[in-house]
Amino acid sequence: MMPYLPGLSMLERWALGILVRSRRTGLVVVKPYGRGEMIVAADQTDPVAAYVTNGPDEPASMTLERIFHQPAYGEDQ
Repeated sequence: MMPYLPGLSMLERWALGILVRSRRTGLVVVKPYGRGEMIVAADQTDPVAAYVTNGPDEPASMTLERIFHQPAYGEDQ
């Protein structure tokens, strides 16, 4: 479990730990309300997660739009 994540309760840290360990989760981004830092956990074998963490430097809004338009799990391209 993640012992120190500022701005998150014990329950939120527990839920985040479950999401990060899931084999069906490729990218988890958490930004606690009112704080400047973001917590990013990415599976580098997932092309979208790899793009978000290692891709070109672009505004966050463009990255989120690109993720939104990706096909969901099990959908055809």
